[in-house]
Amino acid sequence: MIRPPSRILASVGVAGIIFVFVSGLAAAEVAASVKHCLWRVTNARAPFYLLGSVHALQRSDYDTAPVIEQAIRQSQKILFEIDPKESEIFTRKFREAARLPRGEQIIGKVSPKTYNYLRKITISGMAGWQHLYPWAIAMLLNYPELQGVSTVYGVDNHVAQMARRCSKATGGLESADEHVRVFSDMHMIEGEMYLLQALVHAADAQQQFQLNVAAWKAGDTNRRYAIHAKEMKEAPRVWWRLLDRRNAKWIPRLEAAIKSGTPTLVVAGALHFSGPRSVIARLQNAVTKSSNCSYILPDV
Repeated sequence: MIRPPSRILASVGVAGIIFVFVSGLAAAEVAASVKHCLWRVTNARAPFYLLGSVHALQRSDYDTAPVIEQAIRQSQKILFEIDPKESEIFTRKFREAARLPRGEQIIGKVSPKTYNYLRKITISGMAGWQHLYPWAIAMLLNYPELQGVSTVYGVDNHVAQMARRCSKATGGLESADEHVRVFSDMHMIEGEMYLLQALVHAADAQQQFQLNVAAWKAGDTNRRYAIHAKEMKEAPRVWWRLLDRRNAKWIPRLEAAIKSGTPTLVVAGALHFSGPRSVIARLQNAVTKSSNCSYILPDV
């Protein structure tokens, strides 16, 4: 899609509240040419925004968008995938979860072909990955073409820094433990598939990064989803863990935040707002047990 629609209607029958999702602010407030991955709930009790992010960027990639900066300033609370205040706890638990049980090694837990290829491309000894799960090994891969790409320049970090400077309350759509389990709950074969995708698509890493950034800057969630469609088809269970299951879990939490009456900005990877099972799509046709509220929205 070129851009999220200007208005996406959703009615919450029980509470009698009408929510209107818009891409950015009203037309009088934002030039029609502006592109971004921001949605706003305009008919809620208080301003409520959804911002699709790119977690890691180059220094030159992030262009300050007035509509996004305004959303940050208007919000009293900012929700990330995990609360930035839990970053140290998350890092510690993630490192612990990445290691195989004491005395075990990766050899014999992945196919011989995968193991031998890892040995072939290792340039500084194998001790660094022998005791790790396959999904953790994937995160050690070095992509020389992506030098300079860092979470330091990512959208999440920019918003988190503004939140700290402005003394905004922050929270997470997931706890640190839930975020760790996205990977640690993978079966060994799923972890190997995640690793294989990282290896197979390594040659395309730079091109894929550039395409992703271009789609994000254009506010084109359809294009962003299409970029990853092949990988999703190759490993549907892995991507279910990374995206679909988490999107579904977030819906009742988002509903509760919308109804809280607190001006809020939600920041999550733009891919969570892309595709047929995205957060946006689920808000279009969701009936949640927690609130018994159904959302009816036109197609994005």
